[in-house]
Amino acid sequence: MKRLDLLATGLALILAACGQPAAPEDEAPGALALVGAQLIDATGGPPVTDSVVVVRNGRIESAGARDATPVPEGAETVDLSGKTIIPGLVNLHVHYREGPEEIERQFRTQLHYGVTTARSTGSDTPDRVAYLLGAAGRADAPRTYTAGMGFSYPGGFNAAGRNAPATEEEARALVRDQIALGVHFIKMWVNEVAEPGLKIPPEIRAAIIDEAVANGAIPIAHIDDEADGRQLVEAGLWDFLHSTVLTFGPGAGVPMDDPEPSAEFIRMCLDNDVYFTPTLSIVQNRWHFAEHPELLDDPELRAAFEMFNPDALAGWDDAERRAGVVDDPGFEDRKAAFRQLLDFVKTMHDAGVAVAMGNDAGTPNVPFGWGMHHEMEMYVEAGLTPMDAIVAATATGAAQMPPVGEADFGTLEAGKVADLIVLNADPLADIRNTLEIDRVMRLGEWVDRSGFVPAE
Repeated sequence: MKRLDLLATGLALILAACGQPAAPEDEAPGALALVGAQLIDATGGPPVTDSVVVVRNGRIESAGARDATPVPEGAETVDLSGKTIIPGLVNLHVHYREGPEEIERQFRTQLHYGVTTARSTGSDTPDRVAYLLGAAGRADAPRTYTAGMGFSYPGGFNAAGRNAPATEEEARALVRDQIALGVHFIKMWVNEVAEPGLKIPPEIRAAIIDEAVANGAIPIAHIDDEADGRQLVEAGLWDFLHSTVLTFGPGAGVPMDDPEPSAEFIRMCLDNDVYFTPTLSIVQNRWHFAEHPELLDDPELRAAFEMFNPDALAGWDDAERRAGVVDDPGFEDRKAAFRQLLDFVKTMHDAGVAVAMGNDAGTPNVPFGWGMHHEMEMYVEAGLTPMDAIVAATATGAAQMPPVGEADFGTLEAGKVADLIVLNADPLADIRNTLEIDRVMRLGEWVDRSGFVPAE
């Protein structure tokens, strides 16, 4: 089942929600030339050490080596010698919270950190769906996609307040209700709960997948078990959140006896063009700030926490609470279990399975914006190169957005949207340098990053 054949319907809505018409040629603003930076275009090729990137009408007009990429006559020129340009980041796992005022703060935090595209996965009320769709084409907001309100099973994981059909017919009707709102994805939570029999059954999962595809939406699933992954792939699903390492529910938090994905499952993934967004932050951040409280000395990180997670920040500021986390008898087991999750990322990546990036932003311990940079750091800790991590956080995620395979963002090439980050240091030398942000561009306009950190 090939994804390009499954999305023929609903494309008009998707394009309307995510695109922006080009200005007429006679109204076209002048060109902007970014000159002298190292260019990492995220296509997988080597960096260009001395580049020119020309931006006009919100798009990349040309990009390449200085000696092969002329600066248009009359263009405004910005000297970026000694800096690095990468594409804007694509976060495939976000939960926007509350109403418009709060969402606007979350947007601002994302753009401050160069997150220019985000997929909201399963917590959006109809009002929030409408707000996210209404933000389409804004230069002062990320490009947003939504899965509306996700699916579970009565009494199952995250069932409260979500869609929890008990039958296939009910599931299909609820999927149609979500698609009528204009959502791009349909999400389900498929993982263990304490009481047996409350996991969403295979036949309902299959009905959700079938109905989503039939109506032009992309089905996605939260999993932490290979058997569920196999069944979902067989049912036609290709887009997974998390991994086959047990990280939620009963038994989570201790190392698995057999955490490696099987060769057969890897082959299924390759044969069916499966994507994974492993979402490491939601696991590691349960203890990371207790183990590394010095991170909280960063005023920008504190500001990101304050935007939505002030209670979590107050908790991590509490030395007694931090000590309770790191002194807990199960602490080393938790870290060992997390190492298995890192190994999953490396195994799947090395096998050729597409590993994109998302971080569960909007959950208590995962700040908007900053968390994507931390997620890239963990990919490098897992064994990927800095270039691999950057591609996962940009081009790989963009390739999964509808219309699948037709993204006009995620790489810095002629014709693509001008979403980019200018860095003051080389991320290929140290992936943590992605946090050394000089400026951010969204739709060809510089983002106003002033005043993000409150004045003392």
